[in-house]
Amino acid sequence: MADVDVIVRDPVTGLFGFRVELGRDRAGSRLQARRGGFVTERAALAEYRRLCRQRDAQRPRLRLSDTVQTLCEDWLAGRVQQLQPNTVYNYVRLLHLIYPMVGRVRASRLSGRMVERAYQQLEAAGYSRTTLRTLHLVLGKAFGEQTGRPLGACKPRESDDLRPVWTVDEARAFHEHVAADRLFPMWRLLLTTGLRRGELCGLRWCDLEPDVATLTVRRQRVVEEPTSRVREKPPKSHNGTRSLVLDPATLTVVTGTRPRGRRKAVVSGYMFTGRHGQPLRPDNVTDRFNQLAVAAGVRPLGPHQIRHLVASNLLDLGYGIAEVAERLGHDPATLMRYYSRVNAGRRRQSADDLAGLIAPDFTPTTEARSAA
Repeated sequence: MADVDVIVRDPVTGLFGFRVELGRDRAGSRLQARRGGFVTERAALAEYRRLCRQRDAQRPRLRLSDTVQTLCEDWLAGRVQQLQPNTVYNYVRLLHLIYPMVGRVRASRLSGRMVERAYQQLEAAGYSRTTLRTLHLVLGKAFGEQTGRPLGACKPRESDDLRPVWTVDEARAFHEHVAADRLFPMWRLLLTTGLRRGELCGLRWCDLEPDVATLTVRRQRVVEEPTSRVREKPPKSHNGTRSLVLDPATLTVVTGTRPRGRRKAVVSGYMFTGRHGQPLRPDNVTDRFNQLAVAAGVRPLGPHQIRHLVASNLLDLGYGIAEVAERLGHDPATLMRYYSRVNAGRRRQSADDLAGLIAPDFTPTTEARSAA
């Protein structure tokens, strides 16, 4: 295969990337390097050939004499072009949590027990287990790719607490309260589709097709830390680009606010804008959502929990996993792991249905009832 054949172009972003085999580590596990985010095919090819020369010359990849912090910083520096700026910021923030505990330890002396003790200290300091599990994934990947060794630490356990989600009654109370709000069409769309806040802010009128009652999600607006600059980019994953069917009431509400004439909102093309016609910031949407929630007498949990509400209730209504995942723009496995929950009524129904399936005509005797 020619070198140029391994360079692929992302159909969504138009950027180039590749994957190269780097042999196997000491445990016999397959090693690969993935690079992406190159503006030109030539730049991607140059990096691919450099990695191939390094592999063919059998230069040692193990960097066991460096400190953990140096390894992680070098690993992240090599992926700045591949990762989104906000992802780079989050990785830096996560890794800085563990540097005070193990950052100065040489890679050759780092043990899984040291890392696990660091996780325990961070949890005692108030960091959530979700944060620690994400840190574990990033640290493990950085350490493994830089040294060829596994991290050797056990993954922090999942949280015992379920993510708080509104009940249907709370969603109805919120919907009724915001009916007179200027952004009611956006809140209605959020409650009936489970769109991410960035996707709501990125919607344009050209994405709406009233004749077939569909809305296409093509972009999102995200806040980049630490500068808090808002940038427009494609949806979170390839599943995020999707077409949603709207119910007649929601379609009427949304199309009824479509501006006419040469107003600023028409020029910008965004469906939901501020009072001066500028596109909305996602963080401002969250603040406004929570303010309205408090005024409506419901819990201010943020707009993202609506996705969990939509997923759980659609599954309870009998819709398939693939259908719900497609509506939320998620992978089915991710949907089942993070977004679904079983309510008490469904638990009772499943118990009754299973018992009826096994012994439909069974009735406990008086002796059995008294013994129980």
